Amino acid sequence: MNKLTLTTAALFTAAATTAQAGIDRSDQDISILFEEGNYLSFSYANVSPTIEGVGAGVFPISQSAVDFSMFSLGYKTQLSDNLSLALIWDQPYGASIEYIDAPLAPGMAEVKSSALTGILRYEMGNGFSVHGGVRAQKVSGEIISSLGALSAESGNEWGGLVGVAYEKPEIALRVALTYFTSVDHTLTGFRATPFGVDAVTGSVTMPEAFNLDFQTGIAENTLVFGSIRHAKWDGISLDTTGPAFGDANWVNFVEDITSYELGIGRRLNDNWSVSLSLGYEGGADTGTTFLAPAGASKSIAVGAKYTQGNYDISAGVQYTKFDSKTVTSGGLPVVYDGGSAVAIGVKMGLRF
Repeated sequence: MNKLTLTTAALFTAAATTAQAGIDRSDQDISILFEEGNYLSFSYANVSPTIEGVGAGVFPISQSAVDFSMFSLGYKTQLSDNLSLALIWDQPYGASIEYIDAPLAPGMAEVKSSALTGILRYEMGNGFSVHGGVRAQKVSGEIISSLGALSAESGNEWGGLVGVAYEKPEIALRVALTYFTSVDHTLTGFRATPFGVDAVTGSVTMPEAFNLDFQTGIAENTLVFGSIRHAKWDGISLDTTGPAFGDANWVNFVEDITSYELGIGRRLNDNWSVSLSLGYEGGADTGTTFLAPAGASKSIAVGAKYTQGNYDISAGVQYTKFDSKTVTSGGLPVVYDGGSAVAIGVKMGLRF
């Protein structure tokens, strides 16, 4: 198997972005770091979830997850025989919920983020390498309803990552373990109600996480690939304070999230490759934030990649089925009776 085959699996999984049960969207993929030579990539994905929840009480609260799109850019350059550099811009976290019925409708809740990551990789020989870098991350969010609005955002806050990898090219083997630090964000914004507007400040921490990515050849032009990601969401909360309205807790996550993926890739000829992968993400059947309205999930994804000369194009589609979940926030339970999502992605790469 040649070096090009080693990156096939990563391209497929990036094209069909996972529809996460929480707000972790990009999985902080760093596979571009292992591309051969100099490489530039662009990814786009659109996710269409069907997740609706209905609350009980005098004023039933109905909510629905809505479609969203994601972009990412990557650049990798070989600085020397042993040292390489990768720059990655992505949107690691996000959520979007629409309020359908009174008393909150019309309205929505949304979280957005962006991050720029710089990573250096040093190849030590004998197949081993180490990598590490820094991230500049920014988050923003808003809640808009008939009862008022909250809007806040952070500046660019800093975090880091460090990892180790082992490769054996003759059998297309690669195992990479990466640790991502948590990132603390200070938020500024406003809260508006029928009684007035209040300047607010707040804080939220994006969690630390561990990524284990692996692949190995099992036959000529055929490889098995997979990943495990553990993000420490338990205890993560969004809190704000304002002089007129006092302290408020808006979001509170109560469990860590671990996701798994296992797939097989096959190179058909010099131009075409295909893949099939299965995924599972853990999740409880209860929660305390409307931003994570789904329980555990199972997914299946198919992908194809076309290579010609110094460029490649890959595309994939993923179907995700969610378990039911009951979310209680402010004493109001809302039952999300399962649901599903379809993700479609495209990735273009240029080698130079």
